[in-house]
Amino acid sequence: MQATTLFTLTLAALGAATLMLQEKKRFTHPLPKEPDKIMERWVETMQPGPAHERLAELLGKYDTVMRVQMEPGKPGMELKGKGEFSWFAEGKWLRMDWTGTMMTGKPGSVLWLLGYDNFKERYVTTMVDSMQTCMNSASGHFDQSGDNLILWGTIDEPATPEQDKTVKYVYRGFGQDRFVFEVHDMMIGESNTKVVEIEYVRRK
Repeated sequence: MQATTLFTLTLAALGAATLMLQEKKRFTHPLPKEPDKIMERWVETMQPGPAHERLAELLGKYDTVMRVQMEPGKPGMELKGKGEFSWFAEGKWLRMDWTGTMMTGKPGSVLWLLGYDNFKERYVTTMVDSMQTCMNSASGHFDQSGDNLILWGTIDEPATPEQDKTVKYVYRGFGQDRFVFEVHDMMIGESNTKVVEIEYVRRK
């Protein structure tokens, strides 16, 4: 009887140990390969670099003209406004404050934040405006010329209603005294996707 009991207890202990080993091997989330360097890597992601230096190219005040293409082949709506790029966190985050006439014909405002995420290695942006209740975000990189910053994101289209539809934002001529910010609706197709264009002219 004692031998049987000991054998049973041994099997139970081995089973518990096996279960613990299996649980340790189960994947839950990415873990650091070098735990002793956690803080070092964290600090590295906080340091601004060459990608952040490019943000300074936009600093300044601008006069703007927004052109909205409501229907392909027809003249677009033109709306005037003013924009200013300034530091939200110097050397890391840029903010753009825009005021002017919205598509509703009423005055409104827009706030953009633009930065570079060292960990994800891409430019990131988010935007809210006084007209909508949603927050739109996007991320991306400069093209090979270094002149155009291209960001990809999603937006909702309550009029359709389409949720999380893909959009492309382009800062064409990034940092120049005159540049254009474009919004492309990628659900339109492969051509003629630009639905909004904002021309920025830096004040001297």
